[in-house]
Amino acid sequence: MKNIKHLSIALLLVCFSNYSYSQKPTKQKNVGGRTKTSNPNIPYIYENGFKDYEVVKQATLNSKDSSTVYTLKFNAVASAMYTQKIMFDKFGKWTTAVPSGNNNGFILIWENIKLFDDNEELFTIMASGTESLEEMFAAVLVFDSKNNDCLSEKSEFKKEIIDYFSNAIIHLNKDKTFYEKY
Repeated sequence: MKNIKHLSIALLLVCFSNYSYSQKPTKQKNVGGRTKTSNPNIPYIYENGFKDYEVVKQATLNSKDSSTVYTLKFNAVASAMYTQKIMFDKFGKWTTAVPSGNNNGFILIWENIKLFDDNEELFTIMASGTESLEEMFAAVLVFDSKNNDCLSEKSEFKKEIIDYFSNAIIHLNKDKTFYEKY
């Protein structure tokens, strides 16, 4: 639980931080059902899909030190809650919910999750999203049992995590239980 408190604080700092460095969005073609919007910043959203994804490197700053965390963002999704629903549908109710600020709901945190059937590693997953006039995305931060950032360039899990959440968004079900519990 102590690690979660530190991770939660780091995540909150990221949410309010302007210090982010984005890799270029992937060249993957958009996937899912495309719907036109009236928002010029987000002309289309994608049902059970996304325009592209990116791994964003964000600096967290506090009075004692600074560090970076990596966030996987799926852009132009039909719901900013996609990653939260994915986690709920497979692993049930979250361990902790942390207010994300700016009236954007909660960051939902699952601890000690065996994400991959063929690997015994346990992960902490933080799922969130943003719906605003400027941007629309669903996101995750993922840490292993040793608190290593699994979306960093050095992580052996990075590609597998991106593939996992990309495929899960494409195959989202219509079950509304998550929205009733949230």
